Amino acid sequence: MRADELVVLKLGGSAITFKEELRKADEQTIRRLAGEIAASGVRRLIIVHGGGGFGHPLAHEYRLHEGLRGDWQLRGLAETHRAMEELNGIVMEALLAEGLPAVPLPPISCFITRAGRIRKAFIEPVRAVLDLGAIPVLYGDVVLDEAQGFAILSGDQIVAYLALALGASRVILGLGIDGVFTSDPLKNPGARLIERLRPEDIQALEAGGSAALDVTGGMGKKLKEMAPLASAGIPVLFVNARRPGLVLRALRGEKIMGTLLSAA
Repeated sequence: MRADELVVLKLGGSAITFKEELRKADEQTIRRLAGEIAASGVRRLIIVHGGGGFGHPLAHEYRLHEGLRGDWQLRGLAETHRAMEELNGIVMEALLAEGLPAVPLPPISCFITRAGRIRKAFIEPVRAVLDLGAIPVLYGDVVLDEAQGFAILSGDQIVAYLALALGASRVILGLGIDGVFTSDPLKNPGARLIERLRPEDIQALEAGGSAALDVTGGMGKKLKEMAPLASAGIPVLFVNARRPGLVLRALRGEKIMGTLLSAA
């Protein structure tokens, strides 16, 4: 692990919240993950976390993924962003309690999308926080959209954009399952973990994912978001963040159970 390498770490909503319950964070897991991040020794790090039971149910209730259909959705925009701020606050408290210099950066202030894809990005604050030696912390959010008023911007899309724009050395996706499987392991006991993937394998793969509600598209969409990173030479490791110690070892660059997506 080089001292100057940039690592992007995603803490998935399925790992840090109870997705089936409204606005219930898994605070024990969040505190453990904060401790693993602190112990890792990684100096240049960006953290992005998902929404899980905080953002997804509200976004679904107000149909925010469809764009603006009526004024009644404006309250949903505000409530969804506020819920994500609430979860971000819990994550921030855990990081700060470990002595980590974490700085929250709300994506609604940094990104504008068009039809749900990032169109404009003001990432100079992210770069500036890194240059200070601190850790930018972003999250999946509702953002303004040029074509449809607003849109849900997933943490996965943010991870991919920042990793490419800032030249990350590697990306770690912390999930609620062990990696990428041949089918949904929560529904199919015979699902097999895939240890290595290449970008060209993704279209041929029947990707499984979480059985819980996920308006951002589940595992299949994660793979599509991450494929350009692997093609650009940035390896992506899918790892179970609910298993103690795996995120710590992944950050240290050790070989662990999971799925490695890379061009090699």
